[in-house]
Amino acid sequence: MHLDPMVFRFTASGPSADTAFKLHAATDRDLPIDPFARRADLTKIGQVTVVRDRSALGPVIGGYFNMSVPSSVPYGAALGEDDADWLADRLIEDDAPCVRSGGAGALLLEATGPEPTWLFFGWSTQLG
Repeated sequence: MHLDPMVFRFTASGPSADTAFKLHAATDRDLPIDPFARRADLTKIGQVTVVRDRSALGPVIGGYFNMSVPSSVPYGAALGEDDADWLADRLIEDDAPCVRSGGAGALLLEATGPEPTWLFFGWSTQLG
């Protein structure tokens, strides 16, 4: 078993972030371990936190890097995949509370199906 920390990021759909994460983790656990494709051990994640703060996106969406511009995306609003990926990267790099101590962050994505879709991200140990 490798204990190297690794970043995980995936999308999953479900009525809530917790439910979507648990369903994806259960399916992922049943996949065979591939020594050539690293995967995070999602069973080690103890908490899923829905991230509602969008303030970091304000300067990016406004096109004014390193300036204080209010975000045009309301807190908790659904995000496009590019904005969600960017925000997840910043939260991981900044060691945000949602990804500390075996937690996962969840960002609501813009609707594409009948159930909400979430982008999950964080750190875990490697399977295998």
